[in-house]
Amino acid sequence: MAAGVLSSTRIRSARLAVMGRLADDVGETCNLAIPGRSSMIYLDRVETHWPLRIQLPIGTHVPFHCTASGKLYLSTLTKTRLDRVLNNTKLEKRTPNTRTALKALREEIERIRNDGYAEDNEEFIEGMVAMAVPVLDPNERLVSTLALHAPTPRLSLPKVRKHLPRLRCAADELSKLLVEDQ
Repeated sequence: MAAGVLSSTRIRSARLAVMGRLADDVGETCNLAIPGRSSMIYLDRVETHWPLRIQLPIGTHVPFHCTASGKLYLSTLTKTRLDRVLNNTKLEKRTPNTRTALKALREEIERIRNDGYAEDNEEFIEGMVAMAVPVLDPNERLVSTLALHAPTPRLSLPKVRKHLPRLRCAADELSKLLVEDQ
């Protein structure tokens, strides 16, 4: 139900305002993704003003195992559900940095579960880094992920990490939209 509220046109302008402020603050593209059956789906995005950017339009499906948003979603699953998803997912090697060994991926998912955010260090696309945080419903369950991504010539992963507090603040604002709309 919360995902339906989040995707409703009624709160889209408020959602885009939050994302727009975030994109302006960090100077990079921000996106909102929701979990699908076998991938994350881009629900919305606000582009950076820079001409060099990564084009992943609304509606794009991205893998769970090698994206910040996907790994964040995996970290919220119960052990049984996580086992089911990982055992039924081809861990395709997209770049030299993509983790395809189950043990390494599980260790990273556990770290994400503890830290409350996920990173993509050129695992999905060479030359792109990303960070994602959860957007939670009133019961503290993940509804979507809020992420920023950037080309590595402009932003390194350590520099992305400096934006974590601002990213979390924007995710909290988006979570409040869910509460206000109920």
